Amino acid sequence: MASGRFFTMRLFDSLSKFLAAIGAWAFFVVGLMLSYEVIARYLFNAPTKWAAELSTLLLVWGTFLAAAALLHNGHHIRISLVTEHLPRMVQHRLDALIFLLVAGFCGVVVWYGTPIAYDSYETGRTTGSMLNIPTFWTELSVPVGFALLGVQALIETIRALGRGENDTPSPKPHEGD
Repeated sequence: MASGRFFTMRLFDSLSKFLAAIGAWAFFVVGLMLSYEVIARYLFNAPTKWAAELSTLLLVWGTFLAAAALLHNGHHIRISLVTEHLPRMVQHRLDALIFLLVAGFCGVVVWYGTPIAYDSYETGRTTGSMLNIPTFWTELSVPVGFALLGVQALIETIRALGRGENDTPSPKPHEGD
């Protein structure tokens, strides 16, 4: 039973890592699109109709797709001035509590964000720009991203509760990040 749970947790970690890679590629594509836009606009006086809107869409999705992997790797903001001086077991329990609060917050965002995206889909709301992209594509990134983040937070809660007195606390951000 426990091995199945840990397999599922590792499988979700792999999914998070894969989605973060997609998010990173989305950021790379945004860089290319905006570079092209700058060159087209300022060197050839021929701005694009698509670069700004598509780059916004990719930036939003890239951000939310990467959030779960960032949590797993300990790259979210963390203030540890006080907690790093506490006994390890207390640190683990605080980590679990914080991850649980993150999961709860994510649940609230998914609960309220999903109907917003669905309403945009149902009503056919669009951006009203040259591309006229349906707004639900952007709005859907919020509940999807927070659902992924919430599941990852629950997984990290389980991991934190399973740590012992001699185990190291949750990953800390790397220096220079």
